[in-house]
Amino acid sequence: MKKVIIIITSVVVGLFILIRIPINLRNNAYYYATHMPHKRNQYPFVPILSGHFLPGNDVSEYKAENTGSTRGPIKMDLTKRSIQRNGDLLEIDEKSAVYSLKPSGQITGDNYGLYFSNNGKVEEEIQKNIPNYSRKLIYDELNNIQNEIKQNTPKPKVNLQWIWNVWFKIHYR
Repeated sequence: MKKVIIIITSVVVGLFILIRIPINLRNNAYYYATHMPHKRNQYPFVPILSGHFLPGNDVSEYKAENTGSTRGPIKMDLTKRSIQRNGDLLEIDEKSAVYSLKPSGQITGDNYGLYFSNNGKVEEEIQKNIPNYSRKLIYDELNNIQNEIKQNTPKPKVNLQWIWNVWFKIHYR
């Protein structure tokens, strides 16, 4: 009788743990993405913007907005105005980071930015002749966002970083 109780208890506890692992990974996606080892010019939080809600207080200097449908998938966009000039704009989504120069009421065709691969690595530049100050500004802002998310996201109760790292490598190739 004792063996049956131990087996049933073990099965219930095991199932509970197996169910909680994906919930933990989903709820703490930004923590894991910003704490994983990554290469230079790779921003693992960028692909996570699609499918995971980012609270606005995690990126206080940016406007975090869900542009997906209310019942459909989550698609987070981060925007910030007047970074260097009055009216300029930086927009970041799961595929790109675009810096637009829009001085005081005029809309110009000066859009500079980066495209990201599925794993958040910078794949190519939108325009081949990006001025160095715009390129530096975009990379600096991406690094600032990554650091801000890293500092502001709460630490999970059970840290499953190693599982996240394996899952990220498989899922975001």
